[in-house]
Amino acid sequence: MTQPNIILIMTDHFRRDALGKSTPNLMALANAGTRFENGYCNSPLCGPSRVSLITGLYPSQHGVSGNQAENIHNDLRDDTFMNHLQDAGYYTALVGKHHYIDRYGLHVDTTDDKEELQRYGFDHVFVVLDDGENGHNDDEYTHFLRKQGRLEAFREALANRDDPFKHPFEPDDSADGFIGLNGIRFVQDYDRDQPFYLNLSFVGPHPPLWHPGESAHDPEAMDAPIGAPDDPKTRLRRAHYMDKCALIDRYVGQLVETLKARGLFENTVIIFTSDHGDNLGDYGIWDKRYFYELSVGVPLFLSGAGIPTSERHNGPRVSKVLASHHDLYATILTLAGAAQPARKRPGRDLVAILNGDAPPHDAVYAELATSAMIRTAGWKLVFDPEQGGVRYLFNLSVDPHEQQNLAGVAGYEQIALDLVGRLLAHRIRQTQYTHIKEEQRLQHVRVG
Repeated sequence: MTQPNIILIMTDHFRRDALGKSTPNLMALANAGTRFENGYCNSPLCGPSRVSLITGLYPSQHGVSGNQAENIHNDLRDDTFMNHLQDAGYYTALVGKHHYIDRYGLHVDTTDDKEELQRYGFDHVFVVLDDGENGHNDDEYTHFLRKQGRLEAFREALANRDDPFKHPFEPDDSADGFIGLNGIRFVQDYDRDQPFYLNLSFVGPHPPLWHPGESAHDPEAMDAPIGAPDDPKTRLRRAHYMDKCALIDRYVGQLVETLKARGLFENTVIIFTSDHGDNLGDYGIWDKRYFYELSVGVPLFLSGAGIPTSERHNGPRVSKVLASHHDLYATILTLAGAAQPARKRPGRDLVAILNGDAPPHDAVYAELATSAMIRTAGWKLVFDPEQGGVRYLFNLSVDPHEQQNLAGVAGYEQIALDLVGRLLAHRIRQTQYTHIKEEQRLQHVRVG
């Protein structure tokens, strides 16, 4: 097999359980490859999560621990998997959102960031901001609307919207439609004699919960919130959220048809995920900055050339192994036939795990500010020294919806202690090392 084209489809705030009958094109891809039921981001917040994915490092290692943080240093920008793909002969493209550089509230034209973003490993850069950020900053989308004489109407609707609210334009002229069509255009026009990597990065279903056209989802058919009172407003907002997910799915379907029409589909790997999920009213929370499954968990599947497709009984492959965004760094480079970098990463090649050539994780970890999470096969613990230590302890085997917090409950002290010990050991291994000169004096230590 020649080097495959690789497309990473990113979304924002897309929950695991949003994959389903409302997203038939995404499900068709997932069912033709391998979907990971237990996929996790490394931080349930846009900036830290996205930087972790491209560097293969935790926020405590790369330094971006929140939005509006300082940018990573050039040595890390040069060590993204995109840079290594370039070294392996790939032409690399970004179409849509990135959030590697935070411009929120700065009143700037982000199309001027192209040269800076190319340092991250992109040959082609086409930036679109979140709806909200483009209310006061410029990007490719606002330039498009300005040429059509519709930018003022867009910004007025954005400033005066209710939530949820109907988008003022047709689907193709919404931000996600604009991103989808320009990603499709990239594939249609691609004529280089080298494989491509495309990060097609949608801004939805990130709030605001507006979308083009009438809602196709019945609020009454939406699930009631977990751990919070059921009310019509929550179900209405959830229906509009699913409309945003369905809009993205529409352009994924068009992308697949374009790949097939150009004869590229059979030699293309498509990876789908989100930077994090969204609590969407569960536990009374309308935010993502938590370690509940619905916010730190992410949809994740691999489909296409070289990806295992079925279990022993001939059904679509759904893997229960613990998977992390960190794993995409090693996975993508291996699929591309690219050399792994000298700096050791915590991630593992997911295809090797599926084929039995690498061991699965016995735990995955995530970080946000002073909080840290460990998730094992059956347990999850969240620790924050600024909030009293162990904040949450859930037995996911019997409490998958995380409604019984066992932190501080008699009889679970040893489990909590063991998980805290593993969390501490993990953090030390990831962030501390010694030089070879001191190896013998400290005895049996890891050399960085």
